[in-house]
Amino acid sequence: MNNGYLSIESDPVRGKIHSWWEGLSDNRGDSAELRRCHNLTEVFFCPAFHRLYQSLLPHGMVRREALALIAVTLAHVKEDISNVTFAQQMGESRIGLTPSVSEARFRKLIRCESYTDLFLPVTRIIRMLNGTVNIDDVVKKLYFWNEKSRNEMTFEYFEKVLQSEGNQGGKKNE
Repeated sequence: MNNGYLSIESDPVRGKIHSWWEGLSDNRGDSAELRRCHNLTEVFFCPAFHRLYQSLLPHGMVRREALALIAVTLAHVKEDISNVTFAQQMGESRIGLTPSVSEARFRKLIRCESYTDLFLPVTRIIRMLNGTVNIDDVVKKLYFWNEKSRNEMTFEYFEKVLQSEGNQGGKKNE
């Protein structure tokens, strides 16, 4: 067993997380149980969460609340994409110039400071994105939820919003 902290971005850990997520489609009961959770404590009672947790323990110490949030989030994911970050996807416009996720909803997400606070906004946003997200990016951003990741997401979101407006330089009045 590794006595250090879990390296969430390492290939073995990413592989375990992807395998676990793919296994949810084979066992719809586990996926449904996770999706029905209303808070992180309920996630701790799900055997599927414990399978993920146990599979990652040999790779280092695991942040349990972060992993619980990731588990419930991935239970809402239907498709993995790799060409865009989670925040960029929220900033992409679907119809007209409106981002997929409104600026107000995005701000609410970014203002969350704890994994408990993130629970509802993240699952709602995943559903708004029709369950299609970049799993590696979501896992990284949620596991390391801090000021740095929130700032990074804010820049990614607004970069995409401005691109969608056709206004890459941010000069609206010219």
